[in-house]
Amino acid sequence: MIVLSRSAFTRDRRVHRLGSSLGTDRAQALVETALVLPLLLMLIVGLFDVGRAVWLSNTLATAVREGTRYGVVHGALSGSPTGPGAASYTPPNTDTTITAQVRNYASGVPNNLTVLSTWPDGNANRGSRIVVTATFPFTPILSQVFLGGGLAITLRSSSTLVIEQ
Repeated sequence: MIVLSRSAFTRDRRVHRLGSSLGTDRAQALVETALVLPLLLMLIVGLFDVGRAVWLSNTLATAVREGTRYGVVHGALSGSPTGPGAASYTPPNTDTTITAQVRNYASGVPNNLTVLSTWPDGNANRGSRIVVTATFPFTPILSQVFLGGGLAITLRSSSTLVIEQ
């Protein structure tokens, strides 16, 4: 007759239990991954969208400053003037040369950029102000995927300078 000690029986039972729980642990890990992975991917894409929005906003602000600077340098007394009285000006708020300058500096910004150039003082003489404003709709990637592009955030930048020439 073979006598089994209690410790051998317990050890064999532990091994058997350990083997059967390995399969359930793997299944549990798979379910947890399936639940967490989409949320993690949406978080990463959301962070990418925020970074893209900040970059586009900064690019737009730089382009608008350059457009305003161009308007200041090319006042009524310059060789190629902009603003009221210039050939490139279409009342009440469009100057094609300033728009072209803003678009030139707005690399990476979509083509649906709207540029408005206004002279609040009514002329482009020395001491007058020029205001250049640009806007465009920013559509986050998650909005394009889940809402078909239904959520658009309007990014806007404006710059005001005084004509000194």
